[in-house]
Amino acid sequence: MPERAVKKHCKMCGQLSVFTDTNVRRHNANGKSIYKYAIYKCEKNHTWNKKLAIYKTFSEHVAEIEKQKEEAPIMSAISITSLAEQGVKVIHIVLDEVIGTHRIDKVLANQIEDWSRSQIIEKIEKGAIQINERVIKPSSRLSKGKRIFIFI
Repeated sequence: MPERAVKKHCKMCGQLSVFTDTNVRRHNANGKSIYKYAIYKCEKNHTWNKKLAIYKTFSEHVAEIEKQKEEAPIMSAISITSLAEQGVKVIHIVLDEVIGTHRIDKVLANQIEDWSRSQIIEKIEKGAIQINERVIKPSSRLSKGKRIFIFI
């Protein structure tokens, strides 16, 4: 058996086969990590990807965005109780600037003093919190120009 060959079960052949390194490498990235693979082929030309390494991604640009996200909240804190006492029925928020990607349930949980994240998720699912006058999912992403409606 050559030095760059591996004996393993081939799912396509259904038997133990010799996989030979083709000296072809490929990389996949998921945003947080970069994966390096070696491409191996069996005698019938079926491929197997052997994971060689995992690298963490980093960019000064990404670090700067993360720093900005930590420094400035998307919106100021809201007290639902005090607004309800004032007779407010609907809160309308227009996002002028959003840096990075943010889930609506997480942002509102950080900014609404009176509600927990689970309460916010429940209100989103019931349609009491909407984006651009549409019913959304708790995982919906916020971006510049979106309008948030909170029905008290």
